[in-house]
Amino acid sequence: MWIYSVPVVAKYVFKVANNEQNFENATFWVGIYFSLYSILGTSIAFLLHRYIKKYNAYLLHSIALLIGSFGLISIYFFASPIALLLSFGLIGVGWSSISTIPYLMVEKISKDEEDANKYYAIFNFSTVIPQVVAAFLLAFLTKNYFSGETNKTIFLGGIFMLIAAGICFGIFFKKKN
Repeated sequence: MWIYSVPVVAKYVFKVANNEQNFENATFWVGIYFSLYSILGTSIAFLLHRYIKKYNAYLLHSIALLIGSFGLISIYFFASPIALLLSFGLIGVGWSSISTIPYLMVEKISKDEEDANKYYAIFNFSTVIPQVVAAFLLAFLTKNYFSGETNKTIFLGGIFMLIAAGICFGIFFKKKN
């Protein structure tokens, strides 16, 4: 998302190429969008601790991922700087969960500090491996399958987040039954 946001906003919202003066305007707006999702994500993360005690962590995480996926997918459809505030607000909800709930789940299954360290090390692979794969594949996919249309790359990210929400909900449903 970080790599493709400025080109997407410049091309599809402000209708400018990378070398035009108005490209700075797109960069300015992306700064606002990133600030919004970061502030919202951080704020919501503080509230998640309360709700995790009351509701199932898998259910909360699946709902937050679903909301975040709508944010990523909606970027493909919105062509207004103001409408993208909604997109990035939704992404902030998903980000709050991504940066909080999985760590709380790992903490919950750990018996002691040594056990927790082992699980956190294993959990880090779930973050690092997708980033490495994305670094190698996204540029290739964007160029060869999406004809350089970076908004489709962000849309694909939304689809994968939607799949993750479904998997998490499936785990919740299986644990419930």
